[in-house]
Formats: sequence, C-alpha cells, structure tokens
Amino acid sequence: MARPISSLIQYIRCCILFSATISGSFAFMEASHAQAQTVTADPGAWRSMSYANLQVPSPATATYIDIWKDAIDENNRHYEQRGDRRFAGGNAPANEAHFVIWSSRRSVVFSVLDTASQCEAKTAFPAVGATVKLCPMRIAIYEGLQVRTMDGGKACFLELDKPSPTDATASGSYASYDVARRALKTGLIVNHVAVDGCSFDVPLPR
Repeated sequence: MARPISSLIQYIRCCILFSATISGSFAFMEASHAQAQTVTADPGAWRSMSYANLQVPSPATATYIDIWKDAIDENNRHYEQRGDRRFAGGNAPANEAHFVIWSSRRSVVFSVLDTASQCEAKTAFPAVGATVKLCPMRIAIYEGLQVRTMDGGKACFLELDKPSPTDATASGSYASYDVARRALKTGLIVNHVAVDGCSFDVPLPR
C-alpha cells in the first residue's frame, strides 16, 4: 500500500538528513509550458522529480532540450561515430529529470541528463530493477528574457525497469527548495533506503 505523501516526506527527511524548515511562498510549475501553478504554501516539502524523454522534440520537452542542446548533439555524434544511425530522424536515447521552482521574479530549473555517452554507473540494485548513474547536472535561471545556464558537475539519476506494483514510493528521486538558504535540496531512495552520495544541496546565485 502506498504511503500518504506526508509520511513519505517525513521518511525522506529522516533518511536523507535534510533540514526542511522553510518560510516564504513560491509557485511550482512544470517548465514544459513555462506557466506557474498554484502557489505552494510549503516549498520545502519533498516532491518527486519529473522525467522527460528527449528523443523526439516536442513543445512539452522544448525547455529541457534547449538547456541540453549541446550535450544532446554531442550524444548524437557519439552514436553516429559508432555507426549507429537508427536515430537520424530525432535524437539518440536521452532522458532528463528535473525540478522547477517559480517566483514572481524568476524561475529556476534543476536538470539532470541521462545519456549513454555522458553518464557512468554508480550502483545497481538488480533485486528491485533499479540502477543509479552519475550524469551531468545543470541549473537554468530564467529572468524575463534573460537565461543563465550553469554546469553543476554530476548528480545521481535513477533508472527503474518499472515502478513497484505495490509501493510507488519505494524508489524515486526527490527535491525541495530551502527559501531561507536559497538552496535546492536533492535526494534519492531505492527500496526505501537513501542512496549514499546522492543527497546534497545546490546553492543558487542571487
């Protein structure tokens, strides 16, 4: 049976050892349409990261393809140089995980890109069909018509063969925003256990 979201948030707080005492008011959005959703009273609550398949460009994935255009092109060349031209009509396999925050002044996209050429295996969990990889991470900050994109090194990316049929919260990637410290927080659990090395803070520039 799936845990209530309040229990899940508390579970992640305990396992990942993040502080989540937050003040302030932010609206969270799915950046694929760049529109703010309803203002969230608790931006520090842990939320599941969203995933996007970037193989076939579409309006829903345009934001993330733009953030990663150079890396996607490099991955396409990687496949072509190996003689694999199956993906000439689109992009070679590329998946992305993101967490987006929105304020009246700017929006921030925290994004991790999963490709065969730019990631490396970190840990495998064959019993639950999960693999954790270290993949490139970027932060894009949108203020009016200006966009700043910053490379952030590597972050954990969770690949699941299929979600657990009995507990959807057993494994997942999560993020939250600490308004007081101006920092994104990320964490990853597999089979209800925090994965070592996948929990960290990402300070945002002012």
